[in-house]
Amino acid sequence: MIYRLVVLLLITAIVGAVGAGVLLLGVDRLCRPDEVCIREWLSATSGWAAAIVALPTILYLSRQVRDADRHQKTSFALQVRRHEILATRTRDIACLAIALLDPYLRNVPEGRAPDIRDVDKETVEEIVHHLRDTTISTFEGEIANPMVMTAYATSVIIEKGYNGDDRAAFAAPDLAKSFFENIAKQAESYLSEMKAITESG
Repeated sequence: MIYRLVVLLLITAIVGAVGAGVLLLGVDRLCRPDEVCIREWLSATSGWAAAIVALPTILYLSRQVRDADRHQKTSFALQVRRHEILATRTRDIACLAIALLDPYLRNVPEGRAPDIRDVDKETVEEIVHHLRDTTISTFEGEIANPMVMTAYATSVIIEKGYNGDDRAAFAAPDLAKSFFENIAKQAESYLSEMKAITESG
């Protein structure tokens, strides 16, 4: 609405200036008798008139660009917020799982490899539950750098080792702890990077 008003005022000003010139100076002083005066004046003002008419479009497009930029920043902020929540939850789950495994791993006699079959059933079930949590799988899919083994694959190895189905999987406590330490480190790294980006921008 304001753009139309501005254009209308500019056109009125130009027409008024030409009309005032004709009234004050007379047609004889503005045009020679052998010229087609109106055509010359219209030709001279057509460029300015086109610029004035284009002004609302330019202003409208610039407003659309600003709105698109604001929308992009809002979308980015929402995505960053979502990923920050995801990384925080992943880090917390990983720290909890490490806290579950640490007492057991500290009590393994020196010179003996940890054996998943020595871990109580509730702890194994909770570790498997955390490995299969959608939070960790979403973090793996959206943020984390690819790891050698996914959370789900780690949970399968733990189950196989605990059930005695795979002798190679008996050392699953070390594997699980290594997985949780890695994913906690990646989550913490992501949170630090996002903090640096949002504070600088």
